[in-house]
Amino acid sequence: MDPAGLPQENMDRDLQLAGEVRAGTASALLRIYGWKQPAVSIGRAQRVEDLPADFRNGYPMVRRPTGGGAVLHDPSETTYALVLPRAACRVPLHDLPVRIHQKLFEHLRLSSFPDSDQLSLVCGNPPGPVSVCFASPVCGDLLYRGRKTAGSAVRAWKEALLLQGSLQGLPLSSERLRTVLEQAIGKALVA
Repeated sequence: MDPAGLPQENMDRDLQLAGEVRAGTASALLRIYGWKQPAVSIGRAQRVEDLPADFRNGYPMVRRPTGGGAVLHDPSETTYALVLPRAACRVPLHDLPVRIHQKLFEHLRLSSFPDSDQLSLVCGNPPGPVSVCFASPVCGDLLYRGRKTAGSAVRAWKEALLLQGSLQGLPLSSERLRTVLEQAIGKALVA
């Protein structure tokens, strides 16, 4: 697990890894990390003025290289960046986040996760655009006790793809969560 970083450091590091894969100097990379301070990350094409006031005021803000809605990050969450060469991804791009969430769900349900009966997957989409990621579950998102607990977004280039995700509110140690996440991603990448 990488050390916790400041908001811009985290985004810069994810982009650096994507650049390495795009240039062919690295193959598939998984970075799992945290945040030194609370911060809001917004999607690549998201407009700041569309965010709720509490997201615009009081927190450092950083733009993610991926899309999706705004995320309020805090030091207790686990965040990850998965970078793959396009040719190595045998799963359709739009299915990858859903498959990762499904594999997380399956792994947690089969493991000794407390309250595993409180886990569920969303089977529908909210009407209209999503401005705040964790307030608006979409199809395939993982819920714990009725609240969204896993969110992710993707960006694709000709040579590579970058998936950034956050896991919030799961009562697991960061080490256990890292292990579960690595296993879920590994299984999700198998077509």
